[in-house]
Amino acid sequence: MSDDTAPPGVRELLGEDGPIARRLSGFELRPQQLELATAVERALADRRHLVAEAGTGVGKSFAYLLPAALHADRHQGEGPIVVSTRTIALQEQLEQKDLPFLHAVLPFEWSSVTALGRNNYLCLRRMHQAEREQHLFEDPARHDQLRRIVDWSLTTRDGTRQGLAFAPDAEVWEEVQAEHGNCLQRACKHYDHCHWQRARRRMQTAQVLVVNHALYFADLALRIAGASYLPPHRAVIFDEAHHLERTATESLGLRVGPGTVGWHLRRLHGRRSERSLLSRHGSTAARLLWEEARQHNEAFFAWLAQELDAGGAREGLALRDRTLTEPLTPVLRALATELGTAAARTTEVDARMELQARANGLDALCATLRALCVHMPDAATPLVRWLEPGRHGVSLCGAPLDVSEALRQHLFGGGVTAVLTSATLATGRDDEFGWLRGRLGLDDARCLRLGSPFDYDRQVELVLEEAMPDPSQQAEAFRREVVERTLRHVLDNGGRALVLCTSWEFVRGLAQSLRAPLQEAGIALLVQGEAPLQRLLEQKRTEPTSVLIGTDSLWEGIDLRGDALTLLVVTRLPFQSPGHPLVQARLEALRARGLDPFAAHSLPEAILRFRQGFGRLVRSSSDRGKVVVMDPRVRTKAYGRQFLGALPFSPDFTP
Repeated sequence: MSDDTAPPGVRELLGEDGPIARRLSGFELRPQQLELATAVERALADRRHLVAEAGTGVGKSFAYLLPAALHADRHQGEGPIVVSTRTIALQEQLEQKDLPFLHAVLPFEWSSVTALGRNNYLCLRRMHQAEREQHLFEDPARHDQLRRIVDWSLTTRDGTRQGLAFAPDAEVWEEVQAEHGNCLQRACKHYDHCHWQRARRRMQTAQVLVVNHALYFADLALRIAGASYLPPHRAVIFDEAHHLERTATESLGLRVGPGTVGWHLRRLHGRRSERSLLSRHGSTAARLLWEEARQHNEAFFAWLAQELDAGGAREGLALRDRTLTEPLTPVLRALATELGTAAARTTEVDARMELQARANGLDALCATLRALCVHMPDAATPLVRWLEPGRHGVSLCGAPLDVSEALRQHLFGGGVTAVLTSATLATGRDDEFGWLRGRLGLDDARCLRLGSPFDYDRQVELVLEEAMPDPSQQAEAFRREVVERTLRHVLDNGGRALVLCTSWEFVRGLAQSLRAPLQEAGIALLVQGEAPLQRLLEQKRTEPTSVLIGTDSLWEGIDLRGDALTLLVVTRLPFQSPGHPLVQARLEALRARGLDPFAAHSLPEAILRFRQGFGRLVRSSSDRGKVVVMDPRVRTKAYGRQFLGALPFSPDFTP
């Protein structure tokens, strides 16, 4: 685009007389939003990383979407600007609300696409193959689901699982989903109508591409391995960027449980199925190997469960330098070879693709098992390995001790300009975000810290409970006091509360103690885990006087405005449990470097979490309420001042 026809910059578009102000009802000029948008515009233009904290209410999404659209329009042909979020809720907000509005008001044409993982798409070839195999499913209900998917395929516009009017069983969707390594590309007769291929073409031509962190870092892992999923791009904007280390750890890590192996075996053959892939195309030797693998899977993971029990570690058993002898790999490799032979032998194209895809999947599974069972200190990325208990049995897990070097080399040093933003990035008065940048390997970046436009001194009453037992030394006495004082605060407030805990055990105990007295007072108790989270949040908004109790995901990412939330109870400072093997390994590594693990890891991580929890109360300029902190350590420990100092009150504010 020539200079004389270039669109105005973000200052004109976000100003009082700009198109957004004219079209957006209730528009308020926010200096912080304009400053953030200008910083993002400059970062993209200069191709220099930016880390920007912007408090609640700044309007971050417009502040980065607007300069992203402008930059993409001015630099067409350089690939899309990728926008990555952690939560589905934020991704849906961008897709359904913010992006359509900006498309309507900006004075130039541009394109945006939301990308999903490949397995979310329907594969028409595989669907019709499954439809032909009348006895693929022994359960009539699954046959009915397949029929409903076939009917839906005639009308769906995008072919994604999210568009179905029902949630299909995993076993059904697995037979019809698009898969890597199981695609005929242009040789497929459905190629022109393929939903995945259409989505891929849209992805390749989009100027702004919206993804989630899990998908972005899965693609990064592919790029490290020499492949890719997302199109080449020159810039990425991470919202909710405080999750990047965790997402990178998960994406670069490995996990195998009995269900993982069982999934691969089940896709080949059901024990009583005469129409399975293995029954129709496999040799006698392949069927014997399948049965042998099934038995070894049960025995191996049963043995691992015994090892975990013997170790007495509730959160997981570290394997350290131990090598596990496992019987699965030789059998699975032999089975993969048999499948490859069967694929070469068959003349049926669909069957050949399915057999080869299953063989490749077994080979990849063998490589994962080896990486998790064999101690390999000289590997390019050594793994911390452990056994972890779960609802469906023990799992073998591995994760990098430190993701900073991988991110430094393959993300921040790989030619992609990165913008990191969130309402909570700093762990205190650190305006350079040193702790976060060190964890991510982001050495050189501009830094910007913007406060919230909300008046917290006026909108929030902060209560620090006095004379509370220390939860780390008097756990039962602390629990009793939390029950009594939480009940008093909730009743005085007429409900309208969110209670944040740090463990599921505490959630269940507190809920059990509060249920009867709250019911007697006519206040509904909503407990995380007793219903899907989205349903609980909808009920909380429908019944504003209700009380929602939970842990984990309730500390962030939820939006309860107005009368639905006027009381926030923080039961305990959110320190991560030091018992998890990966946490233990990281603390030991810090200690070996001469650092204090508490000050270098546990405390800053807890402060970030605390800030996120605090941010649940005030979501708009009209919100008012009370935050009650039950944990006495915020008063009695020297580090308690760091928690309070990280809250967005004025410096002279006193609770």
